[in-house]
Amino acid sequence: FGKRNPTRGATPARGQETHRGPVARCEEACGLADGNLYSTMASKKTVLALEAERVALEREAYDEKNRLLNQSQFQELLELQTDEEPEFVEEIVAMYVDDAEAMLVELETLFSEDKDTEEDDVKVDYTKVRGVLHKLKGSSSTFGADGVSTKCEELRMHCIGEDLVKCRSGEGSLRELRSRVDKLTEFLARYTAKTKEITEAKAEGGE
Repeated sequence: FGKRNPTRGATPARGQETHRGPVARCEEACGLADGNLYSTMASKKTVLALEAERVALEREAYDEKNRLLNQSQFQELLELQTDEEPEFVEEIVAMYVDDAEAMLVELETLFSEDKDTEEDDVKVDYTKVRGVLHKLKGSSSTFGADGVSTKCEELRMHCIGEDLVKCRSGEGSLRELRSRVDKLTEFLARYTAKTKEITEAKAEGGE
């Protein structure tokens, strides 16, 4: 019958069992058998990487050159979010963006090309413009959008002088205000998407 393989069917020696035993028992006790331990570690690393990316986005927003958001005010908003309301910040952002867009559209209508005439029934209603700017500046200040607030004030000053050319284009104009709001809207879309990605990654990792 030939020589018997001494290792086939043999019971491992006591010293050999302790080499894998602790790891296997730990995986079984934690529900991490079959490689799940390593996938969980990878998940945690992914969450950390995503959070680092979100911090980088915040630095971009708080940078004085960009002036997208006021750090202290926006951080206060972020701190209001809880595990019970994981979409709170996203909802507040959506409300601000929608309101800002509606007010910009109203301003663009008030400054439309057909307002070039001096006739009373079609010329720019600067009082109404200042009212819209006051609302946009107020909501932006509350939200922490310092850059938008600044542009609202600059446009308001042009409105006081009723300088239609400066109101429409150039420094402190409606065009600049639109550009500032669009830039902030694009940033907030990236920020909320990143926050949602982090939330989903934590849920998948069981955190």
